[in-house]
Amino acid sequence: SAVSPEKLAQLTTLYTEHAVSFIDRNKDKPFLLYVPHTMVHVPLAVSDKFKDKSGAGLFGDVVMELDWSVGQILDAIKRNGIDDNTFVMFTSDNGPWLNYGNHAGSAKPLREGKGTMWEGGYREPCVMRWPGKLPPGTKCDELASTIDIFPTVARLIGAQVSPERKIDGKDIWPLVSGAPGATSPHDVLWCYYDRQLRGVRDRQFKLVFPHEYRTLDGKPGGRDGVPVNYKQRKTGQA
Repeated sequence: SAVSPEKLAQLTTLYTEHAVSFIDRNKDKPFLLYVPHTMVHVPLAVSDKFKDKSGAGLFGDVVMELDWSVGQILDAIKRNGIDDNTFVMFTSDNGPWLNYGNHAGSAKPLREGKGTMWEGGYREPCVMRWPGKLPPGTKCDELASTIDIFPTVARLIGAQVSPERKIDGKDIWPLVSGAPGATSPHDVLWCYYDRQLRGVRDRQFKLVFPHEYRTLDGKPGGRDGVPVNYKQRKTGQA
């Protein structure tokens, strides 16, 4: 069923309240909490708590509320005394939906955005936290992907990934934990979109195969939730 504008504006708050309640109820046993926020996906909406508060328009307000949500969840972990025994990861699945313009954010200085296999389409930041286990204030620029989350978490909980079920993900705990000299278990990352292999990259180089991709081609994106049309372009075109 359709979600009313009023309920849409409350989604981030509702997700946060459910997440905090889940932590409070499960603090005494191992748990997995997955919080896939609807925001900042369009259509954007924000609660009155953060409406017009960011000074950066509706998109900025929505990001501000997401920041609040993360803080509430981290506070719940600390309040329940499980801070040192909880692994927290924050990341995203793709870059900005550029034809939505001021409702989409930016991937700059990376090229293009969501729906492409240029770097702006799939290259995402990831922040991880686990006091006493992950060295604070460090960064890692080795190749890794969301496909690596499953085998890494399986290792942490002592679960075996069946060798009979071939998966592409690798255990990246040495990267996550800051092991000295740790390097990516991936020789390359394969860049698929719409079942088409569009590129292959390693740490230093990226090979892009001939393909069509969507682009704004220099024109501005849409305004206030109304997208503009993409143009189809072929690689190698001037």
